[in-house]
Amino acid sequence: MRAMRKASLGRRKIHVDLPEDIHRKLRVKAALEDMSMQAFVARVVEKAVKDVRVPAGGNHRSRKEG
Repeated sequence: MRAMRKASLGRRKIHVDLPEDIHRKLRVKAALEDMSMQAFVARVVEKAVKDVRVPAGGNHRSRKEG
């Protein structure tokens, strides 16, 4: 269990609910790029937020996390 915590240090998981047709297209696109769906989505999200500035002390939590 401790090894799992170390492996995920600095990483967060999210759950994304997609319509079946979008999921299918995502799977195909990731395969065409020779990537896993997870790696493909991470790359797309990284590109989408690259210019976002995080406020100082950027350890903000969402309301859901409490």
